[in-house]
Amino acid sequence: MDDPRSMAAISPQITHLTDDITYNRFSSVLNSNYSVRFVNPQLCDPNVTQHSGYLEMGSEKYFFWFFESKSKPEEKPLTVWLNGGPGCSSMIGLWQENGPCRSENNGTKVVYNPYSWTRFSNMLFIDQKCQPSGVGYSYGSKIDSQVETSAVAFYEAIQLFYEAFPKYSQLPFHLFGESFAGRYIPIFADYIVKRNLEVVNQMIPIQSVGIGNGWINPLIQLKYAAQMACESNYGKLLPEYLCTQMRNNYKRCAKLIEKCYASNRRNDCVAADGYCNANVDGLFSRSGRNVYDVRQSSSTVTPPEDFVNLLDHPDLQRAIGVKHMKYQQCADPPYYAMINAGEGMRNSAPYLSSLLNHGVRVLNYVGDADYLCNWFGNYALTADLKFNGSVEFNNQSLRPWVFESKEVGQIQNTSLITFLRIYEAGHEVPYYQPKNALAMFAKWVLNRAL
Repeated sequence: MDDPRSMAAISPQITHLTDDITYNRFSSVLNSNYSVRFVNPQLCDPNVTQHSGYLEMGSEKYFFWFFESKSKPEEKPLTVWLNGGPGCSSMIGLWQENGPCRSENNGTKVVYNPYSWTRFSNMLFIDQKCQPSGVGYSYGSKIDSQVETSAVAFYEAIQLFYEAFPKYSQLPFHLFGESFAGRYIPIFADYIVKRNLEVVNQMIPIQSVGIGNGWINPLIQLKYAAQMACESNYGKLLPEYLCTQMRNNYKRCAKLIEKCYASNRRNDCVAADGYCNANVDGLFSRSGRNVYDVRQSSSTVTPPEDFVNLLDHPDLQRAIGVKHMKYQQCADPPYYAMINAGEGMRNSAPYLSSLLNHGVRVLNYVGDADYLCNWFGNYALTADLKFNGSVEFNNQSLRPWVFESKEVGQIQNTSLITFLRIYEAGHEVPYYQPKNALAMFAKWVLNRAL
């Protein structure tokens, strides 16, 4: 990005730096091909310890940005955040949602987010790299389009982080994310649980997973596309003939997804993806509404993306340990690699059931103004989960979720699993309802009743 502005004009927290970056370096003892190179930024919240840079795993370089909790970081849990896509950078969460950073003035000013989840947890944001090309600031050469295979790299990345920063390795571990991370998270967490049972490497003390507006079980979720488009509390967004067409087309869509689930073959899953997106989900485009927030027009960019201007600026990049590159918020190559491998139509729900049977708590929270991964479908897939405790969950019903003496959503839960509908929130819940999302997160990771 050719920009004559110095970062001093963009934020007093950054001064213009030289082209050289002075890194801290850590070399792994466990794997001679692994290392960490990082800097210690003072952006957004200069009062907490920060590390940012690269988890270097052979040819693959995973960008990370870590913030200590604002209070008692040695006692608070460690939460890893992943955005979805596939192919989207976790800097979205850091700058738009639950991280301590916000941009103002059309991406020319860095400010602190008072609703940052770092108030209650140490936070690690990773640009999860979906091969064959990078996400966000991550880069490398390895070709990998299967989420199950990516779980190995994620596990090793956390092990490398622990080795470099051992003070966080004994803290309760939570894995949070949204959207297509509804596929990443169940698979990654289940892989962690299974590796923990081997007691070979450092245990990852995983306690819970949290998924916001996740893409988890397409067979069930697409069944409720018409209900969200035509029968939600935000009004009827499509004419009746399109509502009927969407419902009718789901019948063939369901058969194609069932074939994908049964065979797990790439061709079957790609076929299901192509038909269902064009003939069920795709019909919503005729509403003229935004798929991420049905209250907005399709032309509205929500949330605003001015933070991309900052992340593309060479001075900010140097401040966080990145040699100048084009920042990619959501990269096309990894998206198409995953979709063309059939990942968009595979079922991640069985992994959630496995986690629950191993005692890992599951939070499924959903902003109810999102069409793309709507709350009707997420509630239905949660009720459909089969695990030791599913009968207890399904013997209940949704009840008001009250915060500060106001009903702000609906909740249904047991000690193991919680479904939370959050009113007046789109796809990125912490952006639309920051105070309510922070209250949810704080109580969840501190294991207090919601």
